[in-house]
Amino acid sequence: MNTEGSHVVTAHDNGSFVSIPKAFLRTVEKLKDHPAYHVRTKAGWEPTSWLEYSKQVRKAAVALIKLGVRPGDTVCILSYNRPEWAIMDVAAMMIGATPTGIYWTAASPEINYILRHSQGRVLLIESEEQLADLETHPELFMYLRKIVRLNGEAVGEEQITWADFVALADNEPELEEELDRRLDAIHPEDIAKQIYTSGTTGHPKAVQLSHRAIRAESDALVKVRCLDTNDRYISYLPLAHIAEQCGTIVQACDNGYQSFYAQSIQAMPDHLKEVRPTIFFGVPRVFEKMRERIEERLASATGVKAKLAHWAMDVSERWHALNIDNKPTGYFLDLQKKLANRLVLDKVKYAMGFDQTHTVVSGGAALSVSILKFFSRLDIVITEVYGQSESCGGTTFNKPGAIRFGSVGQVLDGVEVKIAEDGEILVRGAPNFSGYAHDPEATDKVFQDGWLLTGDLGHLDADGFLFITGRKKDVIVTSGGKNISPALLEGDLTEIPLVEHAVVVGDNRNYLSALLAIDPVVLEGFAKEQGMTTHEAMESQALRDKLQMGIEQINRRHARVEQVRRFEIIKEGLSIESGELTATLKVRRKDVLKNHAALVDAIYKDAE
Repeated sequence: MNTEGSHVVTAHDNGSFVSIPKAFLRTVEKLKDHPAYHVRTKAGWEPTSWLEYSKQVRKAAVALIKLGVRPGDTVCILSYNRPEWAIMDVAAMMIGATPTGIYWTAASPEINYILRHSQGRVLLIESEEQLADLETHPELFMYLRKIVRLNGEAVGEEQITWADFVALADNEPELEEELDRRLDAIHPEDIAKQIYTSGTTGHPKAVQLSHRAIRAESDALVKVRCLDTNDRYISYLPLAHIAEQCGTIVQACDNGYQSFYAQSIQAMPDHLKEVRPTIFFGVPRVFEKMRERIEERLASATGVKAKLAHWAMDVSERWHALNIDNKPTGYFLDLQKKLANRLVLDKVKYAMGFDQTHTVVSGGAALSVSILKFFSRLDIVITEVYGQSESCGGTTFNKPGAIRFGSVGQVLDGVEVKIAEDGEILVRGAPNFSGYAHDPEATDKVFQDGWLLTGDLGHLDADGFLFITGRKKDVIVTSGGKNISPALLEGDLTEIPLVEHAVVVGDNRNYLSALLAIDPVVLEGFAKEQGMTTHEAMESQALRDKLQMGIEQINRRHARVEQVRRFEIIKEGLSIESGELTATLKVRRKDVLKNHAALVDAIYKDAE
């Protein structure tokens, strides 16, 4: 890491508790004119300093007070990642209110539910289409005091533009003093943030995270990797998710690194080359898409270039396999690795925008070992993190010097993990949440003697590395009485290049089958190879034969009872809009099985 001219920001003084808003102000005091965040404009990436950032936050905080927002009130945020999201978030925390993000991809019923359930007093909103839908539901304004619009003109008394909202703070010395009083009055057990779960089953629950929990999580992450003001982070995943909030807001406040707000997920490839981030966080689907693009380019290489590329990647994979296990790599392999980097790998990373990246993290779901190994062949080591919203997003982490492919790492500082008799992962520690808002029964169900019941299945190895094997609620019980966790098998099936998503079925059946959603980009390439249109390819026997070959290779890794015997294709794929994917691209198994019950029945109709 380049530390020339850098600052390392720490959140504690003499061991006393420092909330994230207080840490933010201390970072401002130390860094002042150093860039805090950047926005992409036609002129390029335009920076905003920490000092200016703090002025924006304080104005928003005073404006919220003027609108009547009290400590404990909820402030909802519905937009794509942008500075105003973070400004409103930190401002709400400063005055003792609870910022609550809503996924920008959420459907109207879910948005309406969260607004009612959270009793949101103020809503920051970007989409005019979503706003128009809200206006048809007057019952939502039972709690809402004001809608702050990021786009368009304010209509009616209940709406205000962002510019007019900020202007509410002008010439309000008494409210400035009230802001400072509220900031000083923050108690560690007060609720700092509310995270609505992505809702893989039923209505999303409101996870309440205290200032103490978020402080404990951020401190634990700081011990994993020391970051500084030279570090750069691209914010592009939904800020309604705790992991992205940790990356864009919480950790930035503590470490003082720079956040770059992506214009869209589609713009990410270009942003990577422009920003050259030092830190990159993604979910498995992001890395799967990257691998597909890289493999396409590698496939186009011929002759000496192709042989050189494969040699370099083989060297990198062998070198990292030893290095990750803390085994000596040897003089000759070290020499080969340096040559491979100079001739091939450094050029590939530069073309991707990863040439200055020292930390690449995957979270949200398990990443297949094949993808981890593929990126290690490019001299990029992806480290996995594991956790839930209920534990502030991070429970275990593959740390520098302690990485094991296939695992989600070792427990973070201040956290305990144990495995119950039925294989469920239990977590105890300061980052655990305070409870589900307005739902004490659900809260009681997930706590047992102080341990959080994660609902995930896994095991710990002799060195304390945690391995996830699936979700407890997803366990399939075959008609023969065998209990099978489908998660690992589904992960293996998505290694087949044509497969974008896989759902394994077999409850009360004689054998396992799979519903497969096809990757449209890969299908297009396959169709060209076959001399077909994409529609013809989707309907072709050639596609089914290709999938069958992939399944047979996957089956060799598994015991007979865990092998996939038959499959059907979900031709329309899975999407957030259909309700079959969450906003973080997790598969909603229940919805997939409900929507495609006829396909499942067709698989087993003539076979049982």
